[in-house]
Amino acid sequence: MREQAGASRKCPREGRPCSRCVASRCSASAASSRRPLDGRATARPVDYLHSYADLVRWARHADLVDAATAVRLDGGDSALRTAVELREAIFQVFSAIGRGDAVPAASLAVVQARYAEAAAAGHLVSRGSGFVWDFDGSAPGRAWWPLAISAVELLTHGPLERVKVCALQTSCIGLFLDTTKNRSRRWCTTEGCCLDAKLERQAARRKAARAAG
Repeated sequence: MREQAGASRKCPREGRPCSRCVASRCSASAASSRRPLDGRATARPVDYLHSYADLVRWARHADLVDAATAVRLDGGDSALRTAVELREAIFQVFSAIGRGDAVPAASLAVVQARYAEAAAAGHLVSRGSGFVWDFDGSAPGRAWWPLAISAVELLTHGPLERVKVCALQTSCIGLFLDTTKNRSRRWCTTEGCCLDAKLERQAARRKAARAAG
């Protein structure tokens, strides 16, 4: 069964079309369940990708592959390492963009190399008034090919000015696309990091009040 990448998809947390990937197809990533890595800025981040089977499950939840393809995919540690390397390279590239820093050349080279691999494995097909990437087969890289394509689409077509790093610097530093009209969004999720930041501020005020009291 063939699948196509490039069509507008609804972000599972925001409920509206996600224009491109940022680090994980969309800022919510891993669909409505979880990201492939949480708490990146903490001393003990939680990585959910421990095996190739975990990668396939994440790819299915993130809508990178359909159910029929997910059943067929099989790979080992090497395929998992490649996917994790791509994930980290994408994070380094877009977090630098979100902060206005220089993009690490080594990370950009990884993204470019994986994009070339994905492009070589797929082909363009007409859809509506444009074209999308079409993938078939069951090679281990099938789980992350659409991610590499989406990352380069965002790099080359933008909107890079809307790439942001979550303001919850104490734990999250996740990436997201700010689709608000005035680009005022600061948190990757309103029900998660925004609430956590509010609770942190409340706790800080109480601590300050006790110290002054």
